[in-house]
Amino acid sequence: MKFTSLSFLLFFLVVYVLNWSIRGQWRLVFLFVASLLFYAAWSIPFAFHFLGLVAFNHFCNLKIQKNSKSWAFPILLFVNLTNLFLFKYFYFFWDSLLYLTGSSMFQPEVIRNFLDSQFGFESITLPLAISFYTFQMIAYSVDVKRGEAKENPNFLKYALFVFFFPQLVAGPIVRHGEFFYQLDRLSATKHQLFEGFYLVFLGLLKKVVVADNLSPVIDPVFLNPDQYDGLTNFMVLFGYAARIFCDFSGYTDMARGLGKLLGIDLPENFRAPYLSVSIRELWTRWHITLSSWIKDYIYFPLGGSRVSEFRSYINLLITFSLAGIWHGANITFLVWGFTHGVVLSIERKWELYRKSKGIDVRLPLPTYKKVLGTVYAFLFFCLMIPFFNAPDMPRAIQLLQFTFFGHAGERSPKLEFIFYSMLITFLFNYMQMKEDFPRKEWSTKKSLVFLTAFGFVSLILLGYLAPGGTEFIYFQF
Repeated sequence: MKFTSLSFLLFFLVVYVLNWSIRGQWRLVFLFVASLLFYAAWSIPFAFHFLGLVAFNHFCNLKIQKNSKSWAFPILLFVNLTNLFLFKYFYFFWDSLLYLTGSSMFQPEVIRNFLDSQFGFESITLPLAISFYTFQMIAYSVDVKRGEAKENPNFLKYALFVFFFPQLVAGPIVRHGEFFYQLDRLSATKHQLFEGFYLVFLGLLKKVVVADNLSPVIDPVFLNPDQYDGLTNFMVLFGYAARIFCDFSGYTDMARGLGKLLGIDLPENFRAPYLSVSIRELWTRWHITLSSWIKDYIYFPLGGSRVSEFRSYINLLITFSLAGIWHGANITFLVWGFTHGVVLSIERKWELYRKSKGIDVRLPLPTYKKVLGTVYAFLFFCLMIPFFNAPDMPRAIQLLQFTFFGHAGERSPKLEFIFYSMLITFLFNYMQMKEDFPRKEWSTKKSLVFLTAFGFVSLILLGYLAPGGTEFIYFQF
């Protein structure tokens, strides 16, 4: 069920009413059952697969809590990563073997015939939310092994921690310290309820009004860049920047809003990333929960910046290459992640150089440097978009080639819509920077008036500008 569908609206209304009608621990049982049904609405077999995986992780975590050196930890990692590899990266691995060896035994029809003969289906289906729930379970298990997770939850609480449906499909990736303590006091303040409604409406506006209307404008260009002129190829980079921000941050807003309406606060995942003055700062503001995950569970274990300078650059390249591959099993994502690692290494080198000259890098930048830094970070982010969204490397390179050197082709008649969407996107980023708008004080009277007006305007815009809905971009990850 998509958050923007009528079926989900009806589902959540029932969940909301029943959630606040049930008392005590039965509320946890109800939320878990509702979350399981939410996942089963996509696939019943994969819902049981997911449930079995959660049960296995919980069993292993109990063993690890008793003995941090238990055999359960390597077994748990092996099962989780193998599950992720088989469902998400197997075809990428198979195609790579075909490319490297040229052997007929790695032709696509070989594995297709094998699956059909042995299991009765011809292809491996990617389970919904597999990347997100795998990272969340691994993070908790690592924290248990480190002795940093003290909650010792029962199976019901642990299963709800992983299954909680508002954030299940595309995050934010929740840590144990942000979730378990809330299960002991499941209640919602007026502040939570008011902000929850606001975030849901805000997310719907971002997703339906901006992102979904941008999709039919920019998707044809990414699929066939050679059919469009240089200006169109250039503009769709900005169009996709607007679309992915409004799509993904819109989902996160709705997830956090729905969580608040059920009495659970979820972590913020975006903090005005397009107003960052460097790529390093951008990655502390974009998909914050993933950035902190790869920092804590990949970058720091590799040694982070506490090793030699050269090794720290290697660590950055490895970390962001893996972050790229996390987004998808395609060489384009690897290039996208690697280039971010390169630029982050350059920025780190520049920072070390400035420190060697006695410059205090902690001092605030003058306004003109902030503006230049923001332009640089945003342009680099946009120029890397072809590797993130193009179907393959040839078309990603074509997009960049036509962007820089021009091309004779058709011009999209809706380029002005991309321009207006970018203005709205920067407005959303500015709103994220302003902590006091509109959430500083959610007093009953003022908040009710604001939410009524905001909801009324939102419904009008949704009614007039809803194009029919597209899937959330991060559902594919």
